[in-house]
Amino acid sequence: MGNPVRIPISNHEMARVRFAISPVYEALQAVDVLHVPGKHGIHLPWVRWARPLLHQVPDLEILTGFIGRDPRPGVLVPVPDVHMPALEDELDTIRTSDPARVRMFFDNNEPPADRFQREFYDDPPAGLARLAAVLHRVFDVLVAPHWPRILGVLEADIAYRSRVLADSGVAAVFDDLHPEVRWADGELRLSGAGFSAELWPLAAKHVALDGRALVLAPGVFSWPDKCVNTKPTTAGILHYPARAVGTVWETRRPAPDALSALIGRTRAELLVRLAEPGTTSQLAQRLGVTAGAVSQHLGVLRGAGLVATRRDGRAVLHLRTERAEALLR
Repeated sequence: MGNPVRIPISNHEMARVRFAISPVYEALQAVDVLHVPGKHGIHLPWVRWARPLLHQVPDLEILTGFIGRDPRPGVLVPVPDVHMPALEDELDTIRTSDPARVRMFFDNNEPPADRFQREFYDDPPAGLARLAAVLHRVFDVLVAPHWPRILGVLEADIAYRSRVLADSGVAAVFDDLHPEVRWADGELRLSGAGFSAELWPLAAKHVALDGRALVLAPGVFSWPDKCVNTKPTTAGILHYPARAVGTVWETRRPAPDALSALIGRTRAELLVRLAEPGTTSQLAQRLGVTAGAVSQHLGVLRGAGLVATRRDGRAVLHLRTERAEALLR
């Protein structure tokens, strides 16, 4: 597939590598799944659910016009500046993007391909506002009903990779992101197909972070692709498919009797309820027990490597680990 894209990472930049979740990227990739469902076969259950709702998303065709071309404009792929930015904050980043970046995208790639793209080139702020509105509607109608389970998979992926980082170091994290991503000689090397953000013709196959962070962003709807911005204007970003993506569309059953016999009915039910991340009080409400009881059970499950806990702002969220997913399967 030709020479790989190389991302040299200095010691200073390595210290700034972080994980993030992008709601707007999930919305963008959801459109890609609808546009080319065969490439994202694992999401066919969602495609069947979503298609009857497409009439609720006016202007969807202006997004599919960009999905259908390669590369896509980097302004549609903002880099999260926190662990998980609010959807509206990401959309504001899109709306306020530099018009020069829009025109440069078309000048360096194929010219505008349809009426909207021609209008977009002539009036970038108006086009960006319209694109942001469509992405907002895509998220509200097609992604939000499944967001708790999607978020659970994304958070579980980050929790897993955080443990790999603690146990084996950052090189082990890089080598486990995607079959076509490898760490060697102080740089990430990305090969193969599946690039979908700002890979311009004649773009350097050397991505310069220039002291900035590299953001590693797991995705659900992006499966099985990876995506890198070779012309970062802020932090660099590498989108990769999260682990256990297929579990998002599984129908959860009551806690299996054998699992209940092994770890106890309440703990088994707690693992089932953690299909969606939750706080201790939320889990207590779901189970109909006291917060103190939930806290004790979580402590046992955490000690067995079945539950991970992380702080998200003021909230402390609990989520199932990959070990728990395997146990439930």
